[in-house]
Amino acid sequence: MNMKPNTDTAAAVIEYVPLADLYLSDLNPRQEADPEGIALLAQSIVTCGLVQNLAGLRDDAVRVGIVAGGRRLRALALAVETDPSLALVPVRLAPTALTAQAWANAENSAREALAPADEIRAYGRMRDAGALAPSIAKAFGVTEAHVYRRLKLADLPAPVLDALAAGQINLATATAFTVSNDEALHETWLYPPRGCRHRRRGGRDRRAP
Repeated sequence: MNMKPNTDTAAAVIEYVPLADLYLSDLNPRQEADPEGIALLAQSIVTCGLVQNLAGLRDDAVRVGIVAGGRRLRALALAVETDPSLALVPVRLAPTALTAQAWANAENSAREALAPADEIRAYGRMRDAGALAPSIAKAFGVTEAHVYRRLKLADLPAPVLDALAAGQINLATATAFTVSNDEALHETWLYPPRGCRHRRRGGRDRRAP
């Protein structure tokens, strides 16, 4: 039996759209938002940039209704007052109304989570800018415990976080690096000398080329 997907995700494109041309679509399930949380998210966007793109559908008037990312849209309206460069917004455009509806439904059922490496870097930048864990949690809509877990990894060297982002190591392995501040040791473990082999936690043996 042929299973035809109900979205055209492959056909979706990212376009930079002026903030003034964006509005909250009626399809977006999150029509209400906590003002305090939006203000905190705006601070996060100013500090860290827009970590996740918005998603929307272009209407007949060539404006774009945001079907996923309503909190980010509201926060951008505040953040642009501090950083005018945020006035041009990357938006994932749905090729059809059916796709837009599917994205809106997904936004309602389960918010797309940030990749762990992106979370760690974003939370770390907010912490360095003076934000406390409760404020970071409220801005991103996560628990304080989750923020604390990610912040424990925020001071890892860039090569370790790069490896995590690329899927070369997992969170457990990244966490193991926190027991040592020896960056040379980190580099040796991540990029062993030719012919050496070691086993990564949660993964297969890795032999250097």
